[in-house]
Amino acid sequence: MLRNVFGIMLLVILLILPVIASGQDVPAGKWWYNPKIRKNLSLSQNEIDQLDKLFANSRRKFIEFKSAVEREQFELDQLLSKKKVNNAAVRKQFQKLEQARKNLADERLTFVMGVRNILGSERFQQLKSNYKKWQS
Repeated sequence: MLRNVFGIMLLVILLILPVIASGQDVPAGKWWYNPKIRKNLSLSQNEIDQLDKLFANSRRKFIEFKSAVEREQFELDQLLSKKKVNNAAVRKQFQKLEQARKNLADERLTFVMGVRNILGSERFQQLKSNYKKWQS
């Protein structure tokens, strides 16, 4: 039974990785305050304000969803650590955990899409491809 649960967990993680990876295309933090990046992307004050607002809203949700993932993982671990495992309860808790992970991944993607909407396609691609060079 435990093999099945861990097999399912591994499969779901592998399916979610592309979504999480897409969130890694955009640098973490408030990169728009870096003078080189701001100059190279020709960011206006209005765009900076929009990015600040998007970041604050997304960060609040991200904290909430990350906490939910940790809470659901804890509950699953508790069920699995019992001497006698209730298979139905483990499956139900696993579904709760996966929903919490999905919510977290969705928020990451929502942030990335928001950044892309603010920057537009061309500057978004510039950010993705030149970030490391502009950072130094």
